[in-house]
Amino acid sequence: MITEIIGALVGSKLDQQDGDSGAKGAVIGYFMPRIVGTVVKFGLLAAVGYGVVKAVQGVAGNGAKYR
Repeated sequence: MITEIIGALVGSKLDQQDGDSGAKGAVIGYFMPRIVGTVVKFGLLAAVGYGVVKAVQGVAGNGAKYR
């Protein structure tokens, strides 16, 4: 909860620097912690998946590559 509030305040201040009202920056700042958290989860999932594929290829012994 506090991260959304801080994100909204920071986003509002950043948006006001170029002369806007700050509402758009506040909305973007509010959702940014959730967006970053989701992207990090997908990145971690991709890294684990890559590791599993390489481990299976190593066990197979022939070093086969997917094309």
